[in-house]
Amino acid sequence: MNAIDIVKEQVKAYEKGIAHAVVTIVHSDGSTPRTNGKMLVYSNGATKGTIGGGNVECIATSDALQCIREGCNRLKQYDMTSEASETGMTCGGNISVMIEVFTVRPVLVMCGAGHIGEAVLRLASFVGFDTILVDNREEKDIAEKIVLADRFVKVHDYEEDLKNVDIPDGAHYVIATQGHNFDGDALVAVLTKKYAYVGMIGSSLKIKALFEKMEEKGISKEELNKVYTPIGLDLGGESPEEIAVSIIAEILMIKNGRTGTHWMGKEK
Repeated sequence: MNAIDIVKEQVKAYEKGIAHAVVTIVHSDGSTPRTNGKMLVYSNGATKGTIGGGNVECIATSDALQCIREGCNRLKQYDMTSEASETGMTCGGNISVMIEVFTVRPVLVMCGAGHIGEAVLRLASFVGFDTILVDNREEKDIAEKIVLADRFVKVHDYEEDLKNVDIPDGAHYVIATQGHNFDGDALVAVLTKKYAYVGMIGSSLKIKALFEKMEEKGISKEELNKVYTPIGLDLGGESPEEIAVSIIAEILMIKNGRTGTHWMGKEK
């Protein structure tokens, strides 16, 4: 596998939302299995390409996985001069590798191109999300919203079509379509996916009625209890922009594993 092949595999990984690292031999001296080579290490431990095989490749894979977890690049040197070395290899040389980590931007899927959807898309992009807009209206009617998203998906039926849309695992879904029936259809589809977060707009009374209908369709309370609704943190405010701030704040809180409380009176 040459450098171009590695880049092609990186593009595939990025499109699927998979973090990975590229391990490249940058220096070698003495007798080594290879004097050049690249290896792609995925966050699940799978690899493509090679830097020579054997223990050195196993150790480099482990080091690359640690770098992925820490989100940092690292230069590593591996001694292959004696059985007592870290590699346990006796080729008689050393190699240095550069481990470069490529993380993926989190993905936010906005179901609905209304005023709130527009504000959420703007703010999500600002704080570092790749955004996907899903809507069932004609493109010409929501053209000014479509340009705010990195990707637009036109659906005719939220429930059936959204199920078949290729979206990276671990995406964050915000549901705020132009009607509760559409909200429910979108939610049914989203709950079939591997998501990091799903939130839906609506008052407590409307949500209660909608969830009762969804339970009748066979969706369990356990699944419905995972939905953040009414959506957002309690920040007050009624404008689309203020609501969007509360939604994105909640998503960041979940994504970063925090509590959403203030720092005042605490050591940072």
